[in-house]
Amino acid sequence: MTTSKTHEVSVLYLLPLRLSIGISFLFSGGEKIAAGNWGLAYGTRLTEFVTENLPNAFDFYRPVLESAVLPHADKFALLTTWTELLIGVSIFLGMFTRFGAAVGIFLVLNYTFAIGVGIWMPGLQSLYFWALFTLMVCSAGRGLGIDGFLRRGKRVRLFT
Repeated sequence: MTTSKTHEVSVLYLLPLRLSIGISFLFSGGEKIAAGNWGLAYGTRLTEFVTENLPNAFDFYRPVLESAVLPHADKFALLTTWTELLIGVSIFLGMFTRFGAAVGIFLVLNYTFAIGVGIWMPGLQSLYFWALFTLMVCSAGRGLGIDGFLRRGKRVRLFT
């Protein structure tokens, strides 16, 4: 049985992973916003991405891409942009880290299904999937994150 002190120390080892994954999602969402119109300009790129990868997409996922994503690419672009930003904030700050990582896993799985590559294949999707899985399972937000402050019952004073 581990003590809470031991758990705090072991979770600190995940801090570099948590910060780098959080920054990565923040940059990804930020790039889409910088492209213009708060992420809506990404709709054209999303349409190109889906159309290009449609032949390779998993069979069970192809109807989702054809009937939901392609006709509403602007909405999905906006949703993707802001989801990436919120995941980045959540993981970087260690705030609702498990939930943020779970949403990140969902997003990465959608990307993976769209391009038709399995999670077991080497590549960025696999790296992100397993990194997010590790952050979620290990409660990585407890190591110098807001989740840790909330767990200890300390009040977080922002302005004093």
